[in-house]
Amino acid sequence: MLRASAPSVGLFEYELAEAPPSPGTIPVIEYFYPAFGHYFITSIADEINALDNGAFPGWVRTGLQFNVYAVSRVDTSPVCRYFSTAFTPKSSHFHSAFGFECDAVQANPNWTLETNAAFYIGVPATDGSCAAGFVPVYRLYNNGQGGAPSHRYTTDFAVRAQMIAQGWVPEGLGTDAAGMCSPQ
Repeated sequence: MLRASAPSVGLFEYELAEAPPSPGTIPVIEYFYPAFGHYFITSIADEINALDNGAFPGWVRTGLQFNVYAVSRVDTSPVCRYFSTAFTPKSSHFHSAFGFECDAVQANPNWTLETNAAFYIGVPATDGSCAAGFVPVYRLYNNGQGGAPSHRYTTDFAVRAQMIAQGWVPEGLGTDAAGMCSPQ
């Protein structure tokens, strides 16, 4: 809240909104499936609609999201998205902005490429830092807990710490293991 006063007109109060997202960004929405302890992210409007309307029972929004770009920019990388049913009845998705990781997963017959570019996002420097205007997206791996892999992607450092306390392993670059960089 911003408050200002002027002797001749009195006190004014203004509600300040959060800074608008970068132009051209779209949100990645996070979902959770409590029965498996799995997380899922998507920026695809049809998937968001289907998940929100119960087409995939059991998935619920966590309330967390981060920004990405729908189209390529010079300061971004495409994010590959893979899917696996090798852990039936559980399934899993994997996302990466690193081409070498996408290539490694592609070589594993248990994973199927859904898209080479689910969205576009910044990539951290080798020390895990993000360029100006971007914030780290931390990637955490469940370390196979529950018999199937799951990853969680978050910009919230407190959520990152909570997941590590539950035995999840940080994956990425730098001390804090940033896996991507989200435009603010």
